[in-house]
Amino acid sequence: MAGSPSAFQQPQQPEESVRPAAGSVHVPQRTCIGCRKKDDQAALMRLALESKEGTRAVQVDESRRMSGRGAWLHPEAACLATAVKRRAFGRAFRAQVDISALEQWFEAQEAGSDPELPRNRPT
Repeated sequence: MAGSPSAFQQPQQPEESVRPAAGSVHVPQRTCIGCRKKDDQAALMRLALESKEGTRAVQVDESRRMSGRGAWLHPEAACLATAVKRRAFGRAFRAQVDISALEQWFEAQEAGSDPELPRNRPT
């Protein structure tokens, strides 16, 4: 219908601007594979795969610079347990993975002090 007014309507513009206010700082957001909540990147730890002896082991990427696919997890035992229950590691890394090193890392942190994670560094 060439003459119908709906064929020529312009798309609606959002009422509020989606751009951040001048002077505000962009904070990267990531999703925890355990609880599925979005949080600041600095509040989550990055996990990466390390190939050892034919297996793919999940490691804490403390430098946040390891190559390859990564995943993000809150440094809390509850988020680890939820991720294990949901089988989130296999989905996040798109492979069968060994999480025993990650579980040992959590046990060591619980026995000692709170996990000390690196924060964002300027590049």
